[in-house]
Amino acid sequence: MNVPLFSTPVSIHGMQVANRFVMAPMSVRYAAPNGEVTEKLISYYEARAAGGAGLIIVEATCVELAGKNGPNGLAVYDDSHIAGLSKLVRRVKKHGTKIALQLVHRGRCASSLVTGQPVKLVSYVPGLCPESGCVMQESEIESVIDSYGAAARRAREAGFDAVELHGAHGYLINQFLSPLTNRRTDNYGGTPEKRLHFALRVLERVKAFAGEDFPVIFRMDSLEGYPGGLTLEDTMPVAKALVEAGVDALHVSAGIYESGLDVPSAYTPRAWNVDNAAALRKAVDARVPVIAVGRICTPELAETVLEEHKADMIALGREMLADPQFVNKALSGRSAEIIPCIACNEGCIGRTAKNLEAQCALNPSTGMEHLAGSVPASLVNESVWVIGGGPAGMEAALTAARLGRKVTLWEKNPELGGLLNLADNPPDKQELSRIVSSYAARLAACGVDVRTGVEVTADDVRKAAPDHVFVATGSVPVMPRFCAAIPGAVPAEEVLNASLFDFSRALVLGGGLIGCETAHLLAEKGVHVTILEMKPELASDMQARARTILLEKLKKLGVTVMTEREVVGPGENGAILIRNRFGGQETLTGFDKVVVAVGYRPRQNLSAELAAEGVTFHDMGDCRRVGKIMDAVHQARKTVQSVL
Repeated sequence: MNVPLFSTPVSIHGMQVANRFVMAPMSVRYAAPNGEVTEKLISYYEARAAGGAGLIIVEATCVELAGKNGPNGLAVYDDSHIAGLSKLVRRVKKHGTKIALQLVHRGRCASSLVTGQPVKLVSYVPGLCPESGCVMQESEIESVIDSYGAAARRAREAGFDAVELHGAHGYLINQFLSPLTNRRTDNYGGTPEKRLHFALRVLERVKAFAGEDFPVIFRMDSLEGYPGGLTLEDTMPVAKALVEAGVDALHVSAGIYESGLDVPSAYTPRAWNVDNAAALRKAVDARVPVIAVGRICTPELAETVLEEHKADMIALGREMLADPQFVNKALSGRSAEIIPCIACNEGCIGRTAKNLEAQCALNPSTGMEHLAGSVPASLVNESVWVIGGGPAGMEAALTAARLGRKVTLWEKNPELGGLLNLADNPPDKQELSRIVSSYAARLAACGVDVRTGVEVTADDVRKAAPDHVFVATGSVPVMPRFCAAIPGAVPAEEVLNASLFDFSRALVLGGGLIGCETAHLLAEKGVHVTILEMKPELASDMQARARTILLEKLKKLGVTVMTEREVVGPGENGAILIRNRFGGQETLTGFDKVVVAVGYRPRQNLSAELAAEGVTFHDMGDCRRVGKIMDAVHQARKTVQSVL
């Protein structure tokens, strides 16, 4: 049997890593307000160490207060931080995992409201820098360089195996490297060589403070993806210079906040940055390990990257946020059971960008590891029926089974998934299908009795009399009354489920997430689409970064957008009467299909019948309140845990 490359060890300047999987640094906002380590943070990282990660790179940790990574960002700018960081290191290392600390200064991305200090700028660039920021003098730059060195010394004293210098994503080191943000004409700017000077000085100081034998990883952008920023051609000589100066590994990421590539959405292809990592690996003649990152979301894909020698290690970011056991499952051949990252960005960057603690849409345990209780060692003599096999129902069944109950999951359709089986049909949404396959594998592993193609009635429940009943029957599309008089009006579900489109011009009523994704599907199939939306903006219910990309795609496909308009009713000869925000009436004609995407309402037939018969049950997910996948999954877990 061939041994997967991802299971083989690798060395970074003498640091022996057991496998090729790296947990990428991600800010989760679990630290204390003063930057101290908390039990919540430690438990979160320990769960990933127990999950098999070969190397964990702890999230962006500020080297001085002025560069702090937001509220509840981790810090290492004072010796008082060493004790807490040491506790974190001990808890991670007991699982055989190596651990590195990422050192960061946010520079222009810092906030004086958080730090209480002026924002330090490399250069003032209108639109990219706060007006209140102060351009650093060379003496201030020297002080910051010293801060990196002192932080590396503290990291070593705390027991870390290495440090990573964050030179990507628009933070301070990247700001010096980039012609977009470095407009200086002194020793730190003006030419590519001088823009590199700050990074080399930081590396030199880190080595001096922490020791030449202490491994230093450098996280760099392969490109910034923003006009005027670094390109791949620019970064290849940078990588070469860094390795020649003593960097022990390159962690190749991409993008700055303004480009959105730093945390790519589902609209960005899998492994999209791997070829860039390969180019940088070639530029440095593979003299040091190169870590690739960027939606390498399955073990099979990771193995392919390694086999093709495009990288030496694979960084898992949101993938390990979603499933701390990702590596163990990969190593033991249980890839089907991995909780997938669908790149929705709802629980992670969607929350941390608002200075909220990170969560995961598909894993309610993320961030709750410090509260985790033990699963009962033996079965509890109680039967549980879960009715409905969408996200809420699958999570409810899984949770109940892990709490030791005998669980039967009922789904009226031939397959599990509910609306997921439609939601994965629009372009770029195929990752959603992994949700169903992952749940199916985990349900089977937990012994859940899954019955598909059976519609359960209240009478069935009453006769069987299970100990606990959870209803997750989902939702149905809203079809306003006026739609009955509009020829060709159909719910978006019908379009999403179609394989052929025998029409050429479609009007989509509703510009929320579903309406926009349906329009995207139709436009890619060559249909001329117009979206009608009551609100001032389309897709206001989407995560911001994903929304930006989707709207750009709609624009490129020529989709017509009409906002701040509502339907008055049908007109003559198939026309549709609409009213704009000023009260003026317009008539729309020429559409041979009207797609209705104005929302969903709870499907409560079974709940009403059970209530009428006095059967105790607990409803959840869309049949209780329509929401997103994250809402359904988290509520299902919480409901089951509160009942059992």
